[in-house]
Amino acid sequence: MSHTFTAFRFAGLASAPVNHGMSGRVVDAPQEGNVGYLRDADPKTVGCNRLAFLDELGISPSDLTLARQTHSATVALVSPAERGRGGPPNFDGFPSTDAMITNAPGVALAVTVADCVPLLLYDPTQLVLAVVHAGWRGTVDGITMAVVHAMRDTYGSEPSELWAGIGPSIGPCCYEVGDEVIDAWHATQVVDAERAVVPGRGERRHLDLWDANVMQLTAAGVARDHIEVAHRCVRCELDRYFSHRAAMTGAAQRGLMMLVAQLQPRS
Repeated sequence: MSHTFTAFRFAGLASAPVNHGMSGRVVDAPQEGNVGYLRDADPKTVGCNRLAFLDELGISPSDLTLARQTHSATVALVSPAERGRGGPPNFDGFPSTDAMITNAPGVALAVTVADCVPLLLYDPTQLVLAVVHAGWRGTVDGITMAVVHAMRDTYGSEPSELWAGIGPSIGPCCYEVGDEVIDAWHATQVVDAERAVVPGRGERRHLDLWDANVMQLTAAGVARDHIEVAHRCVRCELDRYFSHRAAMTGAAQRGLMMLVAQLQPRS
């Protein structure tokens, strides 16, 4: 039986020289399509799922480059010599890193998520690509802004020319958080920060990670009309995506999804 592992692509990159896609939950696939080496996951099955997903996109497994994500605001610059880091059996991904940038065609950058926000940034002028894993900690620590600044300072990217995509992740409808998260978000002093705080049940509040990252992108100089937001809540769409919160309540199987992006060779 064949399975389709690619669950999402950004419409704004349809004509760009960027091969990309995000995997999802595939109910009739082994381990429902999980592509993360979780403690309770069978490594062989995870490897097969990754290969199937990459094969759909036409990306070689030897190009896949990952970091050891820790909800940090650390950004790594990836050279051609570092292509392929992070995979088995070495699992030598960039340590404590949650965003990667490259201008090297052929390097396939990837992040794994299961509620947190996956972002993709692309500079069509300097031909630079970045992927980001942004949970609430990375968001309040400014990881998205750090990526924009690194693209500007290292590769000469003009922030106003960047394109950015915010992929499927937990939405404001489902992301109930405690006061410590709201306080940390307000402490960023992002203009109009309260806009990303929405009412929940009773006195509880929700954080809109999509809008929070849009605010940080625009604060860093990215034009609002250059930002594509998927508006797909993984907690709501359990038939299509994995959600950590859903798994914690027993509503779904635990698993990870992968956003991968690769610059195509220059003509």
